[in-house]
This record gives sequence, structure tokens and C-alpha cells, in this order.
Amino acid sequence: MQKDSNLYNFTQQVQGTIFQAAFKQYLAEMSDEERATRPTPPTLLQLKRGYAESPAWVLVQVLEFAPEPLTVDLFRKRAVYSSPSITLALLEMLASEKYLDKKGDSYFLTDSGRVLTDRMNENRILPFAEFAPILNADILELEKLLWRIIEATLKADSPTWCIKHSRNRAPSVEAPPIAKIIQYFSDFNAYRDDAHMAAYGKYDVEGHVWEAFNYVVNETAQSADALYDKLAYRGFYTEDWQAALNNLTERGWVSPNASFYMVTDKGRDVFAAVEKQTDDIFYAPWDALNEDEFTTLIDLTKALNEASQEIINN
Repeated sequence: MQKDSNLYNFTQQVQGTIFQAAFKQYLAEMSDEERATRPTPPTLLQLKRGYAESPAWVLVQVLEFAPEPLTVDLFRKRAVYSSPSITLALLEMLASEKYLDKKGDSYFLTDSGRVLTDRMNENRILPFAEFAPILNADILELEKLLWRIIEATLKADSPTWCIKHSRNRAPSVEAPPIAKIIQYFSDFNAYRDDAHMAAYGKYDVEGHVWEAFNYVVNETAQSADALYDKLAYRGFYTEDWQAALNNLTERGWVSPNASFYMVTDKGRDVFAAVEKQTDDIFYAPWDALNEDEFTTLIDLTKALNEASQEIINN
């Protein structure tokens, strides 16, 4: 497997598969009474679940910054595609449910918020205590290989702001190895953000403008109306997306063509350079593993993914 965006995407897909399989097994092994008394997640946390613009992800960021408070600006330092208005709305919703309290521009966990986030943390540990879809020795080997990459990443001569905050949520050394593996994949997500922001940041372009550019390059959305249709959840409006397209036009990266925009040769070169630099930054710490170790890591990750998928399917 090549060290490119496909490998990164694979790690994120595997993370979801492991989590789903572990929870299925965890719930299946509970007694009827245990399942009946298991706390139900608040309805609010189901809103836009899986998106950065969701109450659940805001609480994840609260944990990554704890004990320091969260602000709109701090949240958007990681979630650069999210608008200030949608970020504020999410924080205010959590405050309205008394999970957060506000002092000035800062949002702090309340006692109710701590109960909820403690439960979130338990859900990242307990389901993995007895979860071993492949040999324990293989799980331990995979965990050690992944940790070596994370350890090298934290020492990298490149931006590590996101991954360092991600590590604030790391489980204890006594946690099940698969719980640590899940966290390492989250850490990869954070460092991918570090790498990508460093790569396109050299062009002094705002996050949502770069996202608009991405959609034009990939011909997924090539007008302000189409961008709003695809990305309304980011909290930007049609006029914001038109302003983004105007910015990209002024840079010479896109050009209008009838009712839509097309990437220019200059824009395509810029986009390719950013993608390459993102991969270069992201994968540099993987040199901590030799070729045989890298192959072992890939093989074990695939085995864990396939075994977890079998559990989901059966």
C-alpha cells in the first residue's frame, strides 16, 4: 500500500469498523438488565453526528483542550472549514442544555458536562476490554508499531498543534491495546489536519476557500449554489461561497465558464503541490519503521479490519 491519501483514508475507515464491531460485541454480551439500564446518549449528541459541526465533536474538542476552556477561535483553529456562526451556535446549544457554562468568550464544562464526557470516555475504553478479533499477540504488535509512528510524529520538525491536543484524550497506559489503536487513528486524523493546513496555509488562503477550491478541482460543486447545497452544514451561505470563488478567480486558480467554475492549469499545479506536500509532511514520521515493519503494520491492520467486519456482518 502506498503512503498517500488512500492509506490515510484506510486508517480512518478501519477505526470506524473496529468501533462498530466492538460495540456490537459489547452490547451482545450484556444481560437484558444491563442493556435496559444503560444510559441513553442525549438526543443533542445525535445531531449531525459524524460531522465536525456537531455537538458531539464540540465536546471532543472540549476534552482536548481541558482543563483550559474552549472558545470559538480555538475550535476553528482545528475545524478551519467551520464558520464562526455555526461554531457559536453549537457552543450555545451545549450551554443551553447545561453541559457548558460561559465566562466572557470562554466555555467551561459544568458538572453535568463532566458526567457526560466521563461517559464518552468510558465508551472509548470498556467495549475494548474483551475485544480481540485477531490474536492478542498481533494486536500488541500493531499497537507498538503505531505508537512508534505517533511518537516520531510528536517529535517531528513540522506543525503538531492538532495532534498534541488530540493526545490529551489518550487513554491510560493500562487501557486495552485496541483502545490505544483507536486513539492512534484519531491522532492520525489530527496530524493530517496539521499537515494539510501547513501545506495550503503557505498560500494565505482561508479554510472554507480552500474547501471550495477542492470541490471545483474534483468537479463536485462548481458554483456558489452547488457549494451551498453540498456544504450548508459548514455554516457559510451562498454569498460566502461566491466570495470564495471570486477569491480563487483573483488568484488565477479557477475561471468562470458560463454558469460554473473550472480549475485552471495554474490552479491544478497548486492543488497537486499541496496534496503532495500534505503527504510528505504526514508520512515523514513513518520512516521510524523499516520496510518490513511497515509491511507488517499494513498486514495486521488489514487483518484487524477484516476480522472486525466479519463480526459486524454476522
